[in-house]
Amino acid sequence: MSEEIKETVIETADENKFGGFTLEELRYHRALTELKREYSKAKIADTAHKIQKRNPFSANSSSSGLGKVGGIAGKLITGMSYVDYAMIGFSLFNSGRKIFSFFKKKK
Repeated sequence: MSEEIKETVIETADENKFGGFTLEELRYHRALTELKREYSKAKIADTAHKIQKRNPFSANSSSSGLGKVGGIAGKLITGMSYVDYAMIGFSLFNSGRKIFSFFKKKK
C-alpha cells in the first residue's frame, strides 16, 4: 500500500514541474512591475505635494505671518476631538500639580 502512495506522489510531482515563463509572460510581468513603480512614484509625489501645500511652516502656505498663525490655530481646533482636549487638559493639570507640589512649603 505504501508503494502506491509513493508512486502517486512521484507522478503528481512530475506533472507539477515548472517549465519557466515564456518571453511574452516575462514582458507582461516587467510591464506590470514598471506600471506599479510609476503609480507608486506618482502617489508619493502627490502626497508630498499635499503635505507641503498644507504645511503652516512652509513659505508657500501664505505670505503673512498672521495667516500662518491662524492656519495653525485652525488646524488645532478642527483637527482634535473632545477626547484629545480632555487628554491635553489632564496632562497639563498633572504637570502643573507636580510643579506646584515641588515648590510648596513642607510642614
